[in-house]
Amino acid sequence: MSEPTIFACDAAPGCRYAAVLGRTNFEASMRNAKRLADRLSGAPYRSLVIDYRGAEPSLTPDQYAAFFSSLMPQLSKLDRIAYVYAPGTVLRAAHATRQLSDMGINARAFASWDETAEFLDIKADDPFPETSAA
Repeated sequence: MSEPTIFACDAAPGCRYAAVLGRTNFEASMRNAKRLADRLSGAPYRSLVIDYRGAEPSLTPDQYAAFFSSLMPQLSKLDRIAYVYAPGTVLRAAHATRQLSDMGINARAFASWDETAEFLDIKADDPFPETSAA
């Protein structure tokens, strides 16, 4: 199974953006969690966007719980986390945000970048189009 590609950037000051591109698997997700934890620890981020518009997520509920638990020290420092979803990823994004909310994190899922930016209180162009150039 091939690894998913992660396109990451700072969408706005204090906002980390990560687009998951391709089919996910638990092992790759945990490796990416380590990279994300290192990145979040190294800068004063207030929010995080996980973009599922190009993803084919396959994690189980228990795997999502393990993924978020591994990131909890960094995630708990954020003000907000947003997922952006496509029609085929709406249920996974909803599940992820529900788990985060249950862990005390202010998390929501959105169908559009504009709604996401409004929730995060940032002014930034949608980074997703840049993923096709990556």
